[in-house]
This record gives sequence, C-alpha cells and structure tokens, in this order.
Amino acid sequence: MTPEQRRAGNRMGASYDDIPINEPNDLMLFNGYAFSQLDYAQFSRACREGDMSTVESIVTSQSRTPAFLHEGLFNALGSGNVDVARYLLDSGAPITKITPSWALAAPQGQQKPLFELFLQHGWSVNTLGFCGAVLLPSVIRTGNDALLDWFLENGADPNLGKQQDNRDRFGGPETNSCEALETAAEIGTVETMQKLLNASAKIDNGAPLYHTAGACLPGSNPHAGLITPSKEFDEARISVMELLVKNGAQVNDKLISRHMTAQYPIVNAVMAGAIERVKWLLSEGADPDMKGQFGSARDYARKVSSDDMKRVVQVL
Repeated sequence: MTPEQRRAGNRMGASYDDIPINEPNDLMLFNGYAFSQLDYAQFSRACREGDMSTVESIVTSQSRTPAFLHEGLFNALGSGNVDVARYLLDSGAPITKITPSWALAAPQGQQKPLFELFLQHGWSVNTLGFCGAVLLPSVIRTGNDALLDWFLENGADPNLGKQQDNRDRFGGPETNSCEALETAAEIGTVETMQKLLNASAKIDNGAPLYHTAGACLPGSNPHAGLITPSKEFDEARISVMELLVKNGAQVNDKLISRHMTAQYPIVNAVMAGAIERVKWLLSEGADPDMKGQFGSARDYARKVSSDDMKRVVQVL
C-alpha cells in the first residue's frame, strides 16, 4: 500500500480499502450497482447456495478480478459453503482485513472449517483488521466454544485489541488490551473466562469486574430507565466475579475511560438493577459511597433504583 493510499484510507474509510481495484467495474461492486455486472447475480447466488459447477463456470469463463472473486467469497462465507470458499481462495480471492469476520455469520458447525481455510492461505488468528482489531472478542460473542478453543490453540492473544482511539485504520493493535476478557466478563461463562486466563489474559489491562457487575440482558439500557433483571440472570454473573477476584481483581477498582461511565463495579451493578451482585460486592468490601461520574452507588439508588435495591444499599 502506498503512503497516499494509506492517508486516503485514514481520511475516508471504506470496508473495501484493501481490496485491489483493477478495473472501473470493480467499483460498481461496492457502490450499489453490483447487479449491473454481467454474471454477478448468478455468481453471487451460486456462491450462497453452494452451486460449485456454476461458480466454476463463471470464474473460468473470463479473467476475473480479485474484487469480483472477493464478493463471491463474501457470499460463500456467510452461508458456510466451505468448498466454494476454498475454490475462490485458490482462484485468487483476497483475504482482506474484514474478510474473516464474515465467517462468523456462517452456521456454527461451518465456522471452524472456514477459519482453517484462512490459515492455509496465509492468515493467522492474530491477523489485524482495521484499527488493529483482532477477531477473538467477536469469537467470544458468538458463544461458539469449539471455535474459541480452536483460536486459543492456534495462538490467539487475549491481550491484543482494537485501538481505543481509532487513531490509525491500518495501524497496530493495543497490546495491553482487555477487550477479550471484558467481553467474556459481560456475556461469557466461567469456563470461557478461565480459558482466557489460562491463555495469559491480564486482568489489570482493564476492568473486567466492572463489566461483569453491570451486565444487562440484550436490549436493556440503564440510561433509558429502571432495569429489573431476573434473579437467575443476576446471580449467574456472580461466579464470574468470584473467579476474577480470585485472580486479582479488586472490588473497588476504578474503570479508566475517556467516556462518561459509572467507574466503579458497585455503581455499575446498581445501575443494572443487579441486587444479588450488589449484595455480593458489599460482602466483598465494595464501598457504596465511592463516587463515579454518576455519583456513588447510594446516590444513584436514591434517584432511580427500586425499593429493594435502596434497602440493600441502606438508603431506605
């Protein structure tokens, strides 16, 4: 990539920045006019449906650009068509910074074989996306334990993560990131957390306990109103918090962020309506009077929380 292309990418930013553009028609693939290209509609459908004979016929009918092949690969990955994906990679489809992420849209049983294909074509589990992003946090979000195991077995580094300030689209990652561990702390199981810790994830890179304490069900937003999670969901995060504390997390650790946050685990738990987690944090020595950017746990409970929460933090 030339310095001029790098500067343009940082200024403009497009998902196809690192796809070779070899002819004017390639741009049509990315600006809403892809189906105006001869054969494209049939090609994309064949890639989605796993129709190998049609894919081979179209690819060999004339010289195909990397951009054209990549669009077919995109369709094959999302549908989990391993054989089509292999053929397109062998035919010259590039693996760009965003290509591997589409394999996570495939059925779970097909995800690992697709990533094994990428390995065979020069990609690695720590290959960077834009702004230094790595795939491990996204793998954790899928809940595909077998794929997580495979990533870790192949050397995925849980201390790499996307740049916090998005300073350079083509630059390196944060090397002291807690993105993977914080993602698992919020939505993962104790087993997932233990796997990351066994892979040398560092708790003091961030604030995973804070994220566990304030975990909410998908679609819940404490800034939009009172949240009342089920007791089962609330209690399920306590085992994760116990593991973190056992491995060095402190219940009064402060989240350092350039954004406005609750800052302390107990304040975050109060905001999440997590009564059982608040009880546990108090039993471990959490201070309900430490003030974050939304005040202390008691301050917040007085204004927003349920009567049950107010009783737990002793403001009622």
